[in-house]
Amino acid sequence: MSDADTKGKTFGQAVADSILTLRQNDGSGQPPLYKPGNQPGDWRPTGSEDAVAPQWPDVTPFVMTSGSQFRPPFPGNYANTIDLLRSPEYAAQFNEVKRLGAANSPVRTAEEAIIAFFWANDVDGTYKPPGHLFRITQIVAQQRNLSLVETARLFALVGLVMGDAAIVAWDAKYRLPINLWRPETAIRLADQDGNLLTEADPNWQPLSINPAGQRFSPAFPAYVSGHSTFGAAHAGIMRNFFGTDNVTFTADTDDPNAEGIKRTYNSFSSAALENGRSRIYLGVHFQWDADHGFWSGTQLADFVYAKVLQKV
Repeated sequence: MSDADTKGKTFGQAVADSILTLRQNDGSGQPPLYKPGNQPGDWRPTGSEDAVAPQWPDVTPFVMTSGSQFRPPFPGNYANTIDLLRSPEYAAQFNEVKRLGAANSPVRTAEEAIIAFFWANDVDGTYKPPGHLFRITQIVAQQRNLSLVETARLFALVGLVMGDAAIVAWDAKYRLPINLWRPETAIRLADQDGNLLTEADPNWQPLSINPAGQRFSPAFPAYVSGHSTFGAAHAGIMRNFFGTDNVTFTADTDDPNAEGIKRTYNSFSSAALENGRSRIYLGVHFQWDADHGFWSGTQLADFVYAKVLQKV
């Protein structure tokens, strides 16, 4: 190892140690006890796993001032859960995911199933949604022949926005007046929602599946979609960094149900929108989960890019 390599390694380790020390008491540790609700619309476990990361709204932000800074409005801008559940909009979104996201849906297309799993990366052993976006960052950075300094700046920006996007999404999931149930629960208990346009199916299961062959929904409230928030935040940073949204790239995936699949996008925003939409095809989200996650992630990205790591 050369002297320059040694100095670089030493400096990198010192930076890493400083960051780990800085984040030692950032609120991401032991989660508090979370008691799920039991009223119509309330999230509750769909499997054996308790609510994941209810402490995340209180994690110290990386760039933004608080987890609520980019908090989205109540789903559909309704005044309360009862009004939401009884609305035609809720029924439309309910029936859409019921049709398209069912394990054995007869109307979901082959491409929609591919999209569902291409973006999933929900199960342990995959690089999870932020990791997928780091992979796309790597692909685009190499494609555009970025210098080492440019690549480091881009990855730092993506890392910061991913950290804050998690806080934004989990703030919405746990701190809004509603901790919205997953489609799986909503469909099975539709006879409790007070909406004449929905119909219960006690045996309904989502397309989402783990390596053991078990259908599942992620163990936290549906609103907003973390995938959509992460995806929009990533797209926003990439758009700002390259000065345009219209960059064509081909991405791969780490999800075992989409092994070997590659998809080509003509813009960062089109990839992010497909990322959010994929969650309906997978049967784990309503469309407004994706729409409002996209809004929050986009606002966050513009804030982060304007605030830190300015180009010199």
